Amino acid sequence: MSAKDPQVVLIQLGILLRRLRETQRLTAAVAADHLGCSTAKISKMENGRQSIKSDEVGKLLELYQANDSQAAEALRLAAVPTPRRRGTYRDNVPDWFRRFLVLESEASALTIYENELIAGILQCEEYARTVLTAGYPFASRQELDSQVEVRLRRRDVLMKADAPHVDVILHEATLHRVIGDDLIMRQQLGLLEELVALPNLELRILPFRPSPSAGTDGAFMAKSAFVVLQLESTGAVVYVEDIAGANYPEEAAVIEAHANAYRRLRNVALTPDQSRELIGKVKSQYR
Repeated sequence: MSAKDPQVVLIQLGILLRRLRETQRLTAAVAADHLGCSTAKISKMENGRQSIKSDEVGKLLELYQANDSQAAEALRLAAVPTPRRRGTYRDNVPDWFRRFLVLESEASALTIYENELIAGILQCEEYARTVLTAGYPFASRQELDSQVEVRLRRRDVLMKADAPHVDVILHEATLHRVIGDDLIMRQQLGLLEELVALPNLELRILPFRPSPSAGTDGAFMAKSAFVVLQLESTGAVVYVEDIAGANYPEEAAVIEAHANAYRRLRNVALTPDQSRELIGKVKSQYR
């Protein structure tokens, strides 16, 4: 894991401590009592929103009966200096999304399913601006410009030297739902055609009429969009966004349910070549 971003380290440490606690079937209240603090502090620690002293980590590791490997990793993360607060592009987004930006930037693999809009990491500027304007109708021009910048910078993840492997399934509806106007849609689908050439990106379209398949996958529905992020030192985390914010379920059963849902969707999605052909066909309809 790269420790270049201390905020990533805090989040990784929080995930690890939470998993150790839950493995022992201990509540946050028990952890807080052991540490002599509030349950709110335990929550902030586990969500990467508060720095944790090494001695506090040591006390929790003792309570959680961590093995040598787990303890070594937790103490290594706790030893990374926490920077002073500074303004960054992440300050232009809600708290609940800031954590996702950090995790996305450090993930070793991303699995993305979108059923209504083109995934944010794949959006062109005008498409992103149109979506964000609709989502934040009372934002100032400066605030919207900052939001758009954040979204466009997310694409850097796909191009960096240690870029993650990215698997994406877009429902065919995302190609047909007009965001803005035909020109914006042509630009957006044109960008998709460019991005599918990346060696670390595999894009598939889930068609309106899936090909016949064994079993019941052709009728399977994932009712919401989701992202599974694979983190090198702490495993997988799921991101599920809704109108009010987002959830980051870390329970193994929930993560496996989303991974299995993705496998079922992939079973009936078009191949990458078929998907690229469909994108080009739909793009030609926008004039």
